[in-house]
Amino acid sequence: MTFIKTLKLAVLGAITAAGLTVAATAQTFIIDNERVEKDAAAYKDFNLQTTDLRQNILQLRQYISRGGAAEQQMAELEKQKAIIGNDKYEEEKKKIEQTYVAAQQNLQAYEYLFDQVRQEALVQVERARQPVIRQILKDRKAQLILPKRLVLGSAPGLDVTTEFIELLDAELPSVTLTKLPPKQAPTTTPAPAQQ
Repeated sequence: MTFIKTLKLAVLGAITAAGLTVAATAQTFIIDNERVEKDAAAYKDFNLQTTDLRQNILQLRQYISRGGAAEQQMAELEKQKAIIGNDKYEEEKKKIEQTYVAAQQNLQAYEYLFDQVRQEALVQVERARQPVIRQILKDRKAQLILPKRLVLGSAPGLDVTTEFIELLDAELPSVTLTKLPPKQAPTTTPAPAQQ
């Protein structure tokens, strides 16, 4: 037991040490995805193309939110109830309620559209990312690239974010958003839902 087990343990220890040495010499790099999303041309192009859509979503959220324009209109109407009479009050209340419901429907439609457009852009970015990652792995003779958010710390020189952004910009300078409707002027009141 002693000699054979000792020999097996020694061989196992040597194999483990060799594996650790190989793992320690393996090149691992990191990419800061937050910086990529802020600085890469494709992301900037997406944000530019979806400005109107995001603005419409924001306006509608502000309109229907607690303390928003719809609630303020109802509060103002309540104050005028004694002055304008019951019939006029009910008529105006119904208009505000209809506008509120239309705003909710439009918000849902715009958010759904934004999700579709964002997904369309993400597919294009992901298709462009993969060859860029492979190119960096090949050029740097690396075995692994990790997102920066998963790394607790790293030595200087392991961050390849700038190189990644430059290569991604060359591969995909802009995104094509086929699901995005033509530009419209932003409105202050909710537009009717489009089907």
